[in-house]
Amino acid sequence: MNTEENKTNTADTRPKEQETFLDAGSKSLSDALRLCFAMLKVVMVVLVVLYLCSGIFTVEKDEMALVLRFGKVVKDAQGQALVGPGLHWSMPYPIDEIVKIPATGTQKLAIDSFWYYQTAEEKLAENQRNARIGPTLNPVQDGYCLTRSDRVEGVEGNDYNILHCKWQLNYTIEDNPYLFFKNVYVRKLKAGEVFSDVIRESITPMLTSFVEDSVVTVLVNYSIDQATTTAKARIARDVKSTLQNKLDEIGSGIRVSDMQILDITWPRQVNQAFQASIKASQTSQANVTDARTYAEKTLSEAGGPDVLEILEGIKSEDTPPEQMEILWERLSGQAQEVIADARAYRTRVVENARANADYFRSLLPEYRKRPELVVQRIYQDAIEQVLANAEEKIIVQPSDGDKEREFRVLINRNPKKDSNKSDSNQN
Repeated sequence: MNTEENKTNTADTRPKEQETFLDAGSKSLSDALRLCFAMLKVVMVVLVVLYLCSGIFTVEKDEMALVLRFGKVVKDAQGQALVGPGLHWSMPYPIDEIVKIPATGTQKLAIDSFWYYQTAEEKLAENQRNARIGPTLNPVQDGYCLTRSDRVEGVEGNDYNILHCKWQLNYTIEDNPYLFFKNVYVRKLKAGEVFSDVIRESITPMLTSFVEDSVVTVLVNYSIDQATTTAKARIARDVKSTLQNKLDEIGSGIRVSDMQILDITWPRQVNQAFQASIKASQTSQANVTDARTYAEKTLSEAGGPDVLEILEGIKSEDTPPEQMEILWERLSGQAQEVIADARAYRTRVVENARANADYFRSLLPEYRKRPELVVQRIYQDAIEQVLANAEEKIIVQPSDGDKEREFRVLINRNPKKDSNKSDSNQN
């Protein structure tokens, strides 16, 4: 009996223990699930925060940025699309995309399309122009440009307008980066690439083509002598202006800072001929300069520093007599001495004429009375003046009758010069 009751009691207590165990497990599972969901919420919040924080970006001092939302440019309340330097936030990718453009930094592009062909070794060599020069220019390999075709006097043909040149373009995109991004093609950025490098790679073919076209357009207005000597700066300015106009026509937003001629020369095959021509031109210019200097010095010594202006006034038919006298007075140097001597000579001549007039006027009454006596007196006075100035006087008595007399004057020979002495003087 007791045994049966014990079995009954044991059977009754087992379900209660199982229920208690199941309640504890469910509670633990529920707590674990609640904790997991709480942690998941925290992780999701953190991920959302991190995602939103990934929209923070920095624009450097030499950059401008554009925000693209689903491919379209985002503008602010003022209608500005450009984002300046500083810290900014936008919706993270793929909603928004940040495009940074090098705005204030000057970019450089070398243009050697018009230069002759060079190997890598020749480019590094010091004397490049004398390395492997072919007999003629090879238009397949060598780049070149044409200048204005001027005839050379005394030489047949007109092909004296070929030259080689190297250029460097300095440009910025600071004028209007929005226009640049809108009108200039730039390929999409790949992973690990810098956008400024991608921009340079994308626009280099366009800029190279525009520069080449501008150089060809400008150089045909200049001769080869002007291009290689006196007009380099003017050519560079013209190319810069022409290139800027072409870039503005397409709304590129690119500003040309400078165009530099790195090197410009005639074909290497005719280097000696051009060097000889340059030397002759330099000699001619030196001679002209020396002649002008000598002329200015001579004129200055002859008439003073203002002699050219004075001479123009003297030669002018519109100069009044009063002004003419003033101009003559302004002359200095040798001209003033000559004028002073001329005036003194004029004074002497006038005084002598007056004295002679007075002398003859005093003789006039006597001449009217006894003309022969007066003439004889004048003759004697003239003979006395002549003899007074003579160093040697020879008086010959008149011959008797009509017999002619022979008169001989013996003059000693000039002494011979000592040849040795003359030779020593010449040495």
